[in-house]
This record gives sequence, C-alpha cells and structure tokens, in this order.
Amino acid sequence: MCHTGMLCATATLGLLLSGCRAAPIDPATDGERPPRRFPDSPAEFPALFTVIRAVMALPDGRLVVSDPAENRVSLIDFAKGDSRSLGRVGEGPLEFKRAAGLYRAPGGGVWVFDHELRRLLPVSPSGELQEVVQVPYGGLAGDVPPHGPDDLTFDSLGQTYWASRGGGFTTATNVLLRYHAGGGRPDSLTRLLRPVTKALNARRNGLGDYQTVLFSPEDAWAVAPDGWIAVARASPYRVDWIPAAGLAVNGPAITHKPVRITREEKELIASGAGGWRGRISVTLVMVSPAGPKPPGAGAPPPAYEVLYAKAKTPVNLRDDRWPLLDESGRLWVQRSLPFGKKESVFDVFDRAGNLVDRVELPAGSRLVGFDPQWIYTARADADDFEHLQRFPLAKP
Repeated sequence: MCHTGMLCATATLGLLLSGCRAAPIDPATDGERPPRRFPDSPAEFPALFTVIRAVMALPDGRLVVSDPAENRVSLIDFAKGDSRSLGRVGEGPLEFKRAAGLYRAPGGGVWVFDHELRRLLPVSPSGELQEVVQVPYGGLAGDVPPHGPDDLTFDSLGQTYWASRGGGFTTATNVLLRYHAGGGRPDSLTRLLRPVTKALNARRNGLGDYQTVLFSPEDAWAVAPDGWIAVARASPYRVDWIPAAGLAVNGPAITHKPVRITREEKELIASGAGGWRGRISVTLVMVSPAGPKPPGAGAPPPAYEVLYAKAKTPVNLRDDRWPLLDESGRLWVQRSLPFGKKESVFDVFDRAGNLVDRVELPAGSRLVGFDPQWIYTARADADDFEHLQRFPLAKP
C-alpha cells in the first residue's frame, strides 16, 4: 500500500507540473525570437551615391534610385552595372526641382515626389518620363529629409496622405488624413501617437521652450499602392491595417523586452555625436521681457537637461528611419536595440498584423527598398559615399 500511495502521489505531482508548464510561444506574436541572418557578403552596384533616399523596381527589374543630396534620379540595371540619369532639374513638364521619395504608380511605374514643386514626376513601366501629376494637397515645402519620410505620401490611386500636426506642441496625437484625387473634404483615418513633448517654460500663449522626450513611443505608418495603410503602433507594440474601404484590422500585441537607455548612450547624445534624431531641446520661441523673439536672435537659448523615456520605444525611428513595405505588401518595422549593437533588426508583418519574419541586416546596411527577389540597402564607406547593396529576400 505504501508503494502504491507513493506512485499515486508521484503521478499527481507530474500532472500538476505539466499543467504549470509555459504555454507554447506563438511565432505570430513573438518579438524576441532570433532573427535570420545573411551569411554571405552582398553584391554591390559599382556606382557611388551621396545619399540613397529610396529604391523602387520597374517590371523589367531595373531600379529607380532617388538621391536628394545630389538632386538626382537614376535608372540602373543592377545585374549589368549600368546607370543613367532620369530627367533634369527644373520646373518644366519632364523636370523636377527637388527629388525626394519614390511611390508606386499605376501599371508598375514609379512616381518621383518633387518635394519643392509639390507634384509627382511619373516614370513609366518601360523607364520613360511622363507628364507631371499635380497632387490635391500641396502643403508647405520644407527641407528634404535625407532618409525620409516625406511629409506627403501617395498610393497608386492618386490619393495623398498627410499626418496633421495641429493642436499644439504638446498634443499627444496627430490625425492621419487622406485627400482624394478629385478634391473635396479629406478623410480622417486614425490617430497617431506622437512622441512626448514637455513644455519647459511655456506661457499661456504657447511661447517658450519645449523638448521632446527621447525614445518616447511614437506611431509610424506606410501606405501600400492599393490604398491600404499600415500603422506600427508603439504602445502596445502591434501593427494595424486600415483598408481602402471597410473596418480596420487590428494586429495582435507583439512581445518585446524593454531596452534600457545606458549612461554611455546618454553621454553620446549629450555630446552631439551620432546623428541622434531629436537629441536637442526643441527651442521654438524665446520669451524675454521685451517680448518673444526667434531662436538665434540675441542671447543663446538656455541649456536644459535632455529628457529620456524610461526605456526605448520598440519602433526605432532614429535618423528618420521609417517602416517600409515590400513588393508583397508586408511591412518592415525596424526595432530599437541595445546601445552598441551595430546591426539592424526588422520585424516583418502580414496584412493581419501577424509577425511572419524577423531579419537582421549587417552593421552599416540601411534598408532602402525592395523588388520581388531582393532587399536593397545602402552602405556608407569611409568617405561617406553610399554603395547600393542587395540581399536575397526569400528565406534560404
């Protein structure tokens, strides 16, 4: 009887332990599983660029490349090593004043966004320039961000998208608007979380100094050619999709470990090195007894201690790096990593918001575009020129 009782107790304990085992991890939400890496060195295009803003493929495999630093648009054949310029700088019907991002045009062509003239210069599927297309909402042209994103975004249906920045400097969200090709009132699609901004010495009229809290959560978004919008939510971390018509698709929350901000990283940011996005306090208007005056006039602005979030937001938007869509419509979101890690890691999401892949790119490789078979990246050399690389897109 004693032996039988021991066996029963052991069996009961085994059942209890089996019930306490952790549930299997769902790969669709596991944001900590190891990413896949590329074992071989990538192929590189022989020509040099100053800043590769974007790369987009034509149906025959040739690539349109935008270089805003040189204000040049190129048509290249990567396999052959051939390259030629498209268009010239100007305000004529087949010209551009300031080349910026690239967007998919109908039939497999490419739209080049002319940031200064606020219009689109089409490149046909055969690689020829076509008549410019005016956009329904122009906005105000500012500086061209070297890596993106543009202030306006486009789908292949002729619709324009803009994240409204109204509501004051400390407003928690922006409103994503869609302007139709035929004009009329825009659609309000969703609210986008803005990084936290603190008022340091603002008065009731809004004048004063403000500072962005570094690494605070911020939503990012991208528009597919068919009008679907992907929104990478920072808190909780997930990807939502807004279809061209119908209800939004809310993706599941993605697991991730908080990435702490180290003392060494704060010292680098304070030194002004490293090109950190939003590293300095945002001084909007100085307040003095004589009234408001713009920054730079008279005495220098006061120094403030840089403000930091408790941990890094999972969506990495440093240096204006923004989520990109590949040719199959999947969203690539760059993750925040611990200080000192030189590689970059991307979470890849399908249109249900499921995490379908995780990819690590080598140190120094910045994601700039796709075609159906390849991932294109930019690598900066010791002289700060950029080389166009490509890696195989499919899993090995």
